[in-house]
Amino acid sequence: MLVSACVLPNIAHAWGNLTILTTNDTTAVTEFVKQLKLEINEQSSIKVNVSKNDSGLSINIPKDTLVIAVGTQALSYAGNLDESTPVIGVLVPKSSYESILKDSGRGADHFSAIYLDQPFNRQLSLVKAIFPNIFSIGVLLGPVSQFQSNDLQSAAKKMSIEVNIRLVNRADELQFNLEKLMLGKQLLLAIPDPLIYTRETAQTILLTTYRHQVPVIGFSQSYAKSGAIAAVFSSPKQYASEIANLIKQLPKDQVILPTARAANKFSIEINRQVARSLDIQITDDALIYQKILKDER
Repeated sequence: MLVSACVLPNIAHAWGNLTILTTNDTTAVTEFVKQLKLEINEQSSIKVNVSKNDSGLSINIPKDTLVIAVGTQALSYAGNLDESTPVIGVLVPKSSYESILKDSGRGADHFSAIYLDQPFNRQLSLVKAIFPNIFSIGVLLGPVSQFQSNDLQSAAKKMSIEVNIRLVNRADELQFNLEKLMLGKQLLLAIPDPLIYTRETAQTILLTTYRHQVPVIGFSQSYAKSGAIAAVFSSPKQYASEIANLIKQLPKDQVILPTARAANKFSIEINRQVARSLDIQITDDALIYQKILKDER
């Protein structure tokens, strides 16, 4: 079930040209591009250009254009554009954005993003909504995500949750550390990391946790559908809606982008078949969603 947050009010935009830079045609990317074009074309006179580039070479970006880089690779390529070209990344993990920003040497006021990651307090609110008496969780952090350890611990402390972290620095360490976490029979909170959570490792992680009868809170709708008990995420359409509204709110007289942040809009997905198999009772989706919204106020 998808439950969406309200849409921000529209404000007159400042841009005449918009270039959407992509590197692949995944379902998420295609859905995002389609929805963004629809919202921009229906509500404004902005000219939208879609540029697909899978090599990073000869990126043809028109002058006086705002670039929306879709995905980590596209944002990396956009980091090589002239620093006067404003860029907003989307469907990009926070850690990847920060790394690309640093490598590009650009200023954050011309190089922003709406993160793929959900805020830790939002993820933990979902955990608490499903497991109100939970006091500890397990987390796997890789080379990229381990730098978020302090933020995670801080958010968890505010909710009286203890976090048991296992660091995974190489792919061959994943199974060992996962099994170690399973010994404590703790819920596994999945934090996006390109080493740990991939298409190749998803089945192994979900089968291992299921074998130990340990629920997983995922970070994407697909992860919940594949076997996690639940997930909080922002859909490609929600990202497109946020980007469209962000563009319309940019000032007319200067090129200053807002600070990079997580998405405001989000949805939840509950896998009730997995919940039943683990003998876990979960309340109505709408009640869970409202609780998360309340926690964010």
